[in-house]
Amino acid sequence: MERPLTVTSQIAYCGLPLRLDSYRGCQFGCRYCFARTRGGEFQGEGPIQGASHNSLENIFRRAERSEPDKQSMLGQFLRRRTPLHFGGMSDPFQPIEKKQRVTLAMMESLAARNYPTVISTRGTMIADPEYLRLLAGHTVVQVSLSTTHDDLARVVEPNSPRPSEMIHLINTLSTAGVKVTCRWQPYIPGLSEAPQEFIARVAEAGATHVGLEHLKVPLEGSPRWQALTRGLKRDLRREWVLEGGRRDGREYVLPAEKKLPTILAARSAAARCRVTFGAADNDFQFLSDTDCCCSGVDQFDGFDGWFKHQIGYAVRRSRGKQITYGAISREWRPKGSIDRFLNSKSRLGTRFGSEGDLKDHVRRRWNNPNSPDSPATFHGVSPTGRFTRGGYRVYEWASEAVDCDSGHVTFGSRPSGS
Repeated sequence: MERPLTVTSQIAYCGLPLRLDSYRGCQFGCRYCFARTRGGEFQGEGPIQGASHNSLENIFRRAERSEPDKQSMLGQFLRRRTPLHFGGMSDPFQPIEKKQRVTLAMMESLAARNYPTVISTRGTMIADPEYLRLLAGHTVVQVSLSTTHDDLARVVEPNSPRPSEMIHLINTLSTAGVKVTCRWQPYIPGLSEAPQEFIARVAEAGATHVGLEHLKVPLEGSPRWQALTRGLKRDLRREWVLEGGRRDGREYVLPAEKKLPTILAARSAAARCRVTFGAADNDFQFLSDTDCCCSGVDQFDGFDGWFKHQIGYAVRRSRGKQITYGAISREWRPKGSIDRFLNSKSRLGTRFGSEGDLKDHVRRRWNNPNSPDSPATFHGVSPTGRFTRGGYRVYEWASEAVDCDSGHVTFGSRPSGS
């Protein structure tokens, strides 16, 4: 398995752009999983492949030995202690880990450096003693759940531990002093339980933060997706199209007006349950209670190195006022090209003759309102015809934008002053 640690294509709008995976492929095989339609090496139904046990240790050692002005991009991030997202494309605690122990080896490297890490999992193995001892103050465990109902989970994720087991896991970890958050993904309108019910259950178990993301429907069919359709007795792809779903890469996503009521209800439920809320649908990131995207990790000690030179943070930082690149222009960014970490369609150097560094990528997305990662993709944000002296487009909040205090929202209004 090549490149177990990489910079993700979400770097232009995400506060956790470093993705670590111990395996390629996932035995849980959740029927809705986005990883099967993204990132070429993770596609397909082939055998699971583990990374080398010492691969992460070698990456750390190279970063630690290199001189500051000669560090690779990964080295720059690691020296700055930018948090890692462990388990971005495959679950680090899938059954094969019992035999191969790649995740254990990587956790030992991370623990030796007290390195800030967010571990995403829907596996219960993380509570076994050999792993639990490594979950010190540097780690946040993000437990992934699609529902708290075992009967629904049997249809959407038949090979994963039951929600009742995962609720017990949250309680076990939090009782042991581990920082635990929860990612509710996917939320399926008409099937998932009410936000108050879900959030109350995970909060009572010990989760301190809940992120919510709506289901994304793949453009192409697959045996797993067909099984999901049969199990639910619903053609979700047809429903998403009829609801006005828009194409986002290789998936359909619901329009903002269909998602917003649930997001606001979840945000209110989180407040009542005294946990923080994260809006994991990219167009609503700014409704999160915390600054680091939807993850909420910036509320924890040791995670202050999260990445801020990105569009999502610029939008959140500019709520209620003009959105300009100046909101993030002084935030740290790594030097050098990021093209080698991106797919061929996303690389700038070969197409435009630029270095393809982070500023090039942010500028191109920023100035093109039609870019899938531009500020204009956030709900209520509209481009203007004005540019700053540095040549960056100015954006503004439309009158339809959410009043985050009252929760009041309307749709269809025109932006002011455009």
